[in-house]
Amino acid sequence: MFSVRTNRPAWESELREEVAQFFPDASEDITVEHVFDTAHRVSINGAPIDFQAEFLQPNSTSPINYDKRNAKLAVYAALSAYTGRRLPWGSLTGIRPTRLLYELTDTGISLADACRTLERVYGVSHEKANLLAKIVQAQKGAVVRDEKQVNLYAHIPFCTSRCTYCSFVTEVVDKRRAWIKPYVDALVDELQAARRFLADNGYRVYSVYIGGGTPTALSAEDLSRVLQAAAYPVEYTCEAGRPDTIDAEKLAVMAANGVTRVSINPQSLVERTLEAIGRKHTVEQFFEAYRQAEKQDFIINTDLIAGLNGETIDDFTYTLDAVAALKPHNITVHTLARKNGSTLTENTAYAANADIERMTDYSLQTLTKCGYAPYYLYRQKRMLGNLENVGYTLPGARCVNNITTMEDCMSVFACGAGAISKRVYAGGRIERLANVRDVSLYLLEFAARLEKKQAFFG
Repeated sequence: MFSVRTNRPAWESELREEVAQFFPDASEDITVEHVFDTAHRVSINGAPIDFQAEFLQPNSTSPINYDKRNAKLAVYAALSAYTGRRLPWGSLTGIRPTRLLYELTDTGISLADACRTLERVYGVSHEKANLLAKIVQAQKGAVVRDEKQVNLYAHIPFCTSRCTYCSFVTEVVDKRRAWIKPYVDALVDELQAARRFLADNGYRVYSVYIGGGTPTALSAEDLSRVLQAAAYPVEYTCEAGRPDTIDAEKLAVMAANGVTRVSINPQSLVERTLEAIGRKHTVEQFFEAYRQAEKQDFIINTDLIAGLNGETIDDFTYTLDAVAALKPHNITVHTLARKNGSTLTENTAYAANADIERMTDYSLQTLTKCGYAPYYLYRQKRMLGNLENVGYTLPGARCVNNITTMEDCMSVFACGAGAISKRVYAGGRIERLANVRDVSLYLLEFAARLEKKQAFFG
C-alpha cells in the first residue's frame, strides 16, 4: 500500500493520483515524500531520488498554479527514475488531456509547438501527443463557447442486467419494474419544466442526449413519452446500448420523435466474453439490431471495450474488424477501467490484460486506414495501462454533444436520477449540480431538487 506525504497538504490528492499511475493496484509497499520550498525534492522509501525534470515557468497573468503542476512533474520524474518506466500520458492525470493542448495553443504558440511541450515537459509520448493533435484538428468549429447554449441530457437508470465493469447509476429492470412508470412520469415532468425554464431564461438547446443505463430498456410507449418531452430540432442522440432491448417498434418511435443518432454497443463480438461480463445478448442480436437501425437512416455509433478479462489480441482484432466492416458512422474504443462500485473492482482475482496497449494501437491504425478520424478523447481513473477512450468518426459524422461535453465548453442541463448538470461560465469556470442517485429519493425530493436546479441556472 503506497503512501504520499508533502509539505503542501492542498496538493496531496493530485500527487496521490500521480503515484497511483505507477502502482494502480497498491500492490507495493512504498512511501513517496515531496518537499517544496525553493525547489521540489522527492524521496522514495526514505531515500532521496535523483531525477531530471523540466519545470514550468510561472506566468504572472495566468490563474494556473504552476507550483502545483511542477510538484506533479517532480513526482512523476522521480517515480519514472525509480521504476525505470515512462507512461504513455507522462505526468498527466486529468481526464481531458485535450484541454491542456487548447490551453497551450491559446497562448499563441502553434499546435506543433504545443505538442512538443507536452512531450518535453509533461512526458507525454510522441504517439499520444500526435493523437491529441489529430483530435484538436478534427474538432475545429465544434468547440462552441456560449453561455446561453446548453446540451440537454436525460438519464434512464434501468438496464436488463448489470455489466461487471459498470459503475453507472442504474437498476436492473426485473428487480425494479414497479419504479419504471413513476420514474418516467417524473422525468417527463422534469423535461417539460426544463423546456419552459430554458425558453423563459433565453437559453438555446444545442444538442440532446438520452443516456443511461439503457433507455431502450423502457417499453416503446414509455420511451416515446421521454423522447417527445426532450425533442428539439437539433442533433438528438438516444443510447440503445443493449442489442437485446432494440426492436423495430422502438426504432420507429425514435425516428418519429426526431432522434438522429443511436448507439448500439456490442462491446465484444466474442460470445464467451459477453457471458463473462454480464451482457444478456448474443452476437447475432447485435447484427440484427444494427440491420434494423440502418433501415431508419440513423447515424449509428458502436462502442467497443479493449482489455476485457480473458480476451486475447486476436479476440479484440476480430471484433474491431467485424464492426469496422459495417461502417458505422462512429466507433468509440474504450479502455477497460476498474471503476469503484463495479463488480470488476471487487473481484480480487481479476488480472489486467497484458495486450491492452496492442489493442488500442491496433484500433488507431486500423480505423485510420478505414477512413475514420479520432475526434474526441477522455481518460478515467484506474484505466488499464494508463491509456484512454477514443471516439472515431467518418467524415461529416462527428457528434457535437461528445465534443462539447468532453471539452467542458458548454453547459449541460441534466434531468433524471443521478444526472449531473454542469454550468460553464465565461472565462472557463465550471460548477456542477447532481440530482440524487437513488430513484426512490429522486421521486420523493422531486420538487425541491427541480427548484434548486432552476436556481443553479438562473
